[in-house]
Amino acid sequence: MKYTTKLGGVEREFVIERHGDALQARCGDKTFALDLRLVGDGSAFSLLVDGRSYDVVADIGREEVALQMLGQRFVVHVEDERERAAHAVAGNKVGGKQELRAAMPGIVIDVKVAVGDAVEEGKTLVVLEAMKMQNPLAAEAPGKVTRILCKKGEAVAAGALLLEME
Repeated sequence: MKYTTKLGGVEREFVIERHGDALQARCGDKTFALDLRLVGDGSAFSLLVDGRSYDVVADIGREEVALQMLGQRFVVHVEDERERAAHAVAGNKVGGKQELRAAMPGIVIDVKVAVGDAVEEGKTLVVLEAMKMQNPLAAEAPGKVTRILCKKGEAVAAGALLLEME
């Protein structure tokens, strides 16, 4: 999957691919071998980049990831290719019926809302584990949950409809 990141005003594009059990990141003409493992409660990771080890603590938000590593804190704006295309077309505004879909295959780790719940923009609705990472899926706009089509522990395919809101 393709991701666009912005850190300190510098924008970069990364392509992350899985090859068997290995992850590979490509940025421009550089390619990096990655191994990312969850440690502990879900916010700490062990990261190997081309064999070099890093301890990383991540606070994953709607469009930003705050990383604590190498004794420093970095806040990175991140968009995957689908989010980037949707923002370009919709001008970042969502209205009417909203659908929450799985961006990639994974396992539903948690459903944080119930039918009838009123939610604010940015509230985590579902937590999906994919590629050994927990990904909180958040509301793109305020609304009311009208249908939940997934449950904790369920495996879902890429593009699967998880939840509907109005």
